[in-house]
Amino acid sequence: MTRLVEIKELNVSRPNRTELERFSLALDAGETVVLLGEAGSGKEALMRVLGGVAEHGEEISGTLQFANAPPERANRHSKRPIRMAYLPGIESRPLSPHANVLAQLTRVIARKLDAPLASAAAELELVLGRLEGAPAISELERPPHKLRPEIIAWGLLATALAQAPELLLADHPFAGLPPLHMRALVRALLAQQKQLGFAILHATANTEIATLLGGRLVVLRHGRVVEEGPIARLATSQAHAYTQTLFKGSPAASGPPPPRNAGRGEPVLQVYGLDIPLRDKSKAHDNLTFELRRGASLALIGEEGSGRRELARTLIGLERAPAGRVVLDAVDIGILSETMMARLRRRVAFITGDDDALDPRMTLWDTVAEPLRAHLNLPRNVLAEYGEAALKRVGLASLKPNRSIATLSAFDRRRLQVARAIVTAPLLAVVDEPLRGLDGFAQSVMLDLLRNFRALEGPALLVITADFAVARALAETAMIFRHGNIVERGTLRELAAAPKDLYTKSLIEALASPAPPGLSREPARG
Repeated sequence: MTRLVEIKELNVSRPNRTELERFSLALDAGETVVLLGEAGSGKEALMRVLGGVAEHGEEISGTLQFANAPPERANRHSKRPIRMAYLPGIESRPLSPHANVLAQLTRVIARKLDAPLASAAAELELVLGRLEGAPAISELERPPHKLRPEIIAWGLLATALAQAPELLLADHPFAGLPPLHMRALVRALLAQQKQLGFAILHATANTEIATLLGGRLVVLRHGRVVEEGPIARLATSQAHAYTQTLFKGSPAASGPPPPRNAGRGEPVLQVYGLDIPLRDKSKAHDNLTFELRRGASLALIGEEGSGRRELARTLIGLERAPAGRVVLDAVDIGILSETMMARLRRRVAFITGDDDALDPRMTLWDTVAEPLRAHLNLPRNVLAEYGEAALKRVGLASLKPNRSIATLSAFDRRRLQVARAIVTAPLLAVVDEPLRGLDGFAQSVMLDLLRNFRALEGPALLVITADFAVARALAETAMIFRHGNIVERGTLRELAAAPKDLYTKSLIEALASPAPPGLSREPARG
């Protein structure tokens, strides 16, 4: 067994905080080590040091020893004597937003291999051809904003593998992807590792990804290792309370939402014979009829472009349906002017997984108070009372009211969106991928906040997600979307117990299966 890299007593700090403290790790060729923890746990600092790209102002001490090389002091600029490739995630936005993706990836390979662009493109195409489920290289010939996230993820994975690494530094590469695509990418990565024998150091906040990858798990919190061991053991038996929180906080570990009160609320949404308009001007499901009552919850489950968001936009009057009627709060929205529709839409709240949903220039207090000022003519002291109560409920009361949104973490921004929804007491709340990109602890808190919001304010919930586990944790009924059509609908209990469509079955299998079939959890050997 070849020792690829050994880290001893690594410390990374800034003037105002410690990022990594006395961290030691030995990594062998062909081995998989998963770094699990929330943002700021120290895994990001370790990735930077190993990649030789530590940030300005970081103080670094400790030693690194790579295969067939003497020990060296850890620093920002030391040369790495083994072949390393960096695999970023799409949520870090590693690509220029307006340039051709294929051209950008080809330039990375050409620079790393010191090869002509034509040779780099040929190598990328060769790797894509080896990856089961990967797109054709021609699908990358567009800018990022015109590609689905999973297509970009496949391109980034192929680019890293094309560099023939001995060590792959995977920095949250599959965060934010729907479960089916995430599992396909993990399966392809492990297949290539088994064939080529490279080692993987994978940073993630997602316990499901950690379980799928297998190998050895290192749990980090506040720059320190709190627990480590084989993932096969830690996935089912954790000794440290923080590790337990991460594993128990995922949607898959959460049960269904609390049962509703026996009394059925009044209808919030009534839909009659609706055709769903798609972006390409075609129509999806024909003659859709259903109702959503106050306090009930409906999940629209599907991938990007499946038609789920188009339906949601149609239900709140942002899109016009080719045919059918939508009645929102007892008003037929098809006969309303834009001004009247805007007033009616005040009864709708939005909570999304988009961290750009809030204006970064606004303060925390103004963000909460804005919907009250816009919709209600209330005295300042009453505004303050409502706002403070909402912030307290979501755990943000300790933050300074004049703090700007730009300084908040993704988790805090997500909680602030819930606070904004609370103060408006809406009839309908559209909840769009609310857990995307959050670690297990934050996911657990968000689920509790959303359930509490639903129980106390009593809105109807429209949950948009690609994750069956998220739908099951927040909703009772669901519609399954694929390629612009609703392939199945019913209660989530019925769908989970006896799915009729193959796509629905694949969503449930992705939720239940602990690991990609046919792949060993043992480290690959070169």
